[in-house]
Amino acid sequence: MTVYAIITFHNTHFALKAKKVLEKSGRKPETIPVPREFSSECGFCSKVLWEEKDAIADILTENSVAFDAVYRWERDEDMERKKKFRFV
Repeated sequence: MTVYAIITFHNTHFALKAKKVLEKSGRKPETIPVPREFSSECGFCSKVLWEEKDAIADILTENSVAFDAVYRWERDEDMERKKKFRFV
């Protein structure tokens, strides 16, 4: 099981700015549509490893990137892969 931090934003501008700022700082965020489990005013969020959430929040704050919330998101990728069908 992998635990991620989902960082939501007030609008798309901040979601895209976050991606740019984090990549410049050497981080590798994944910009994804906001999962159904979470609510947001923006349709995009950043997905990072849970262990990096505090450092990422600090980087965003230092660079004036406003974010809405940070959510914990647990994913079992192995189980999800097994559920998918593959036609040969």
